[in-house]
Amino acid sequence: MKILISISLLLLGCASDYNKIIEATESAYYGQNYDSAIPKIRELYEGSSNKDKLLFLMEAGMIFHTKGDYASSNKAFKEAEGVADNIRVSLTRSGLSFVLSDNESNYTGEDFERVMIKFYIAYNYLLMGELNNAKIYFRRLDFELKEMKFLAAEYRQNNAARLIDAYVSESLGRYNDARVQYKNMEQIIGKSQNLTADRFVLALREGDSTDQNKYASGRGNVQAYNRSMQRIGLNVERLSEVIIIHEAGKSAIKSSRGRLIEDEYFAVALRGAVEVALRNKGASASLSGALAALAIAENPIPIYKMRDEKGAKPKGYSINGVDVGYSDIMNDFSDTAIHNFNDNYKMLVTKNLTSLAVKIVAAVIASEAMARAVESKGKNGNELVSGLIRVAAGAAAGLAISQTIAPDLRCWRTIPSNFQVKRVFLAPGEYSFKMDAQGSTHNAPSRIVVEEGKPLYIPIRSYRN
Repeated sequence: MKILISISLLLLGCASDYNKIIEATESAYYGQNYDSAIPKIRELYEGSSNKDKLLFLMEAGMIFHTKGDYASSNKAFKEAEGVADNIRVSLTRSGLSFVLSDNESNYTGEDFERVMIKFYIAYNYLLMGELNNAKIYFRRLDFELKEMKFLAAEYRQNNAARLIDAYVSESLGRYNDARVQYKNMEQIIGKSQNLTADRFVLALREGDSTDQNKYASGRGNVQAYNRSMQRIGLNVERLSEVIIIHEAGKSAIKSSRGRLIEDEYFAVALRGAVEVALRNKGASASLSGALAALAIAENPIPIYKMRDEKGAKPKGYSINGVDVGYSDIMNDFSDTAIHNFNDNYKMLVTKNLTSLAVKIVAAVIASEAMARAVESKGKNGNELVSGLIRVAAGAAAGLAISQTIAPDLRCWRTIPSNFQVKRVFLAPGEYSFKMDAQGSTHNAPSRIVVEEGKPLYIPIRSYRN
């Protein structure tokens, strides 16, 4: 027993649980106690190693953004942008980040997360009334999306960013930029009633009679109201646009899949890889002990799970008591994360199998060396004791490995599940505003003021606790 304990202490690793690390910060954030969440995330950032700084900066940016401190949010997101843009990860290292514990690798983020960083910088500028700075970042974001268009699946595209960029471009008179973004969305999501309506609005603003005829079917879907909230035809010179940008629900998060041994596909493949590697290294005597201890190990590849399906559903709105309909989900972050990770499970197993087997074998060989050292000191020649030592060493190696291959549960936990957008046109004036919250916690305004010739962007964050 003493042998097993001593060997275990030498080999045992310690995998941290991001869920527990971020728990207090996340609880304060979703409790809308931002003044408590901010120092908590700052403490985590300042006390973290470089491997977690990107993630903590992303969380900090979201907390400041939701609080309404857009300048501080941009400070955090710009630092995150710098970290993300400088990360260069080899394919081997990228693979290990899925398998080894979060003590082993830097948090690099996915490409669609790095796009989201730039989106929030642009969005924050927009909410500060700095349309030209917002446009600069939308252009940077567009460059990223163009690269992804050729290298990644369409579900990673950010149509909320494209749509809002189009609206900003219209406001700045950069009509061709708006047209390009609408065309990009048509290629990805096809033609929709709202998209056709947006194309008709653009044609009116440009005075393009050809496009007005081409997209005339969208005329009836343009929601334009006079001061009495009666539907009227759109007059782009007399009415101002109101754009609701709703960040809905809590994003899907990583969870454990359970014990590795319970996944037949992974367990069988790993056993075969370990047997081959051990045989090649001449350490097969410890195989039974190592595999027995591995039976308690968690599957190192986590799974993304939804956690706020009701909160993520489209919401309806009313202005001065008049129902103006629902917002459209333009970018589903949870769905993207789930597809990106869960749908590639077998590929991730295959990709990481060799590196995991090598790690297991390295620990087993180390345990064998210690067992030989113990045998040499004893010099008793007792085969039974020798066998027990080797079994104990193999079990210790397996136990140590089971601690270091825990799933990496790090993920962006404060981001919304999806982004919804709705545009209506109103006559200048003050209006009551209401969102169909249905039990959700939210920061929707109760009144809005529409100014002549000036677009109004209404940011809303909601979720169910």
